[in-house]
Amino acid sequence: MADSTHPEDRSLREIAERDRHIAGEAAHEAELERPVAAGAPDHPHPDIAAADHLRARDDVRTFTRQAQIARDQAHAAEAIEDTQRRLHETGEMLARVREDVSERAGDVRALEGDARDLREQTGDVHDAARGIQPPDVQR
Repeated sequence: MADSTHPEDRSLREIAERDRHIAGEAAHEAELERPVAAGAPDHPHPDIAAADHLRARDDVRTFTRQAQIARDQAHAAEAIEDTQRRLHETGEMLARVREDVSERAGDVRALEGDARDLREQTGDVHDAARGIQPPDVQR
């Protein structure tokens, strides 16, 4: 049941599929061994039947554990793939936010310049207004 393909050469989805396949094979193998593990003799000689019984019990435990580990690994690969997808989406959203912040920062700098210009103009208008002498109105 060993897979000679290096894990880095496969996608997480492929790893999960392979692990589910391994889990299925291990579960099948455990089912084949269960009758002998439960005590059903599969050989006429009592010593061989007893040895087969012990081996089958051990095989059932091993195959059951292997199936569980493979299912856990498949689940982990799927969770990692989901996390990877979310991280990619988050990275794209962050790039859009950075771009938006950069544009807004430019807008704020422009508004700051406009405010400075308005303060200067207000000062000029104030100075000009001081220089105006009201007309002398007599009644």
